[in-house]
Amino acid sequence: MKILTCKQVAELIQAKPSTIYAWAEQSLIPSFKVNGLLRFDEDEVLAWLTRCKEGRNSWYNGSIQTRSSRKGGRKQHGAL
Repeated sequence: MKILTCKQVAELIQAKPSTIYAWAEQSLIPSFKVNGLLRFDEDEVLAWLTRCKEGRNSWYNGSIQTRSSRKGGRKQHGAL
């Protein structure tokens, strides 16, 4: 098992770290905490990406929160 940081996951899937934090807070991406630090199992993230690519993740509803509340608020994307 290889453990990744939020920054490493963000680089892996070409997203902003704030988006990864928000997804983890909403349990949209597999993650866990070690002594309060957010971490990711590389194998679980890659399996999650495969499910996303195959359309088997039904979590997207058009209004995913992409800004973490701990970083100054939330911004909704999708349906108006």
